[in-house]
Amino acid sequence: MHACQYRLACPFYQHRIPIHDMMYATYVDRYCTGQHENCAVYQVLRASNFLKVPKDLYPNQTFRVKEILNQ
Repeated sequence: MHACQYRLACPFYQHRIPIHDMMYATYVDRYCTGQHENCAVYQVLRASNFLKVPKDLYPNQTFRVKEILNQ
C-alpha cells in the first residue's frame, strides 16, 4: 500500500483536528498510509477538489460524505 496523495493538504493529517495521540496514530496507519480510499476526508477532497472539506471531518466519518458533497 502507498500513502495517500492528499495527506499533506489534509486537515486531519496536519493535526488541525483535535484528537488523542493514540487514535491519531491508529487513523494515520489505517487511512493515511493504508486504505485511504475508505477515508471520509479523502473522499471529500477527491470529489470536491478541496472545496468542501469541513474542519471537523474525521477519516472514519464516511456517513457524512454524501451530506457534505450535496451542500
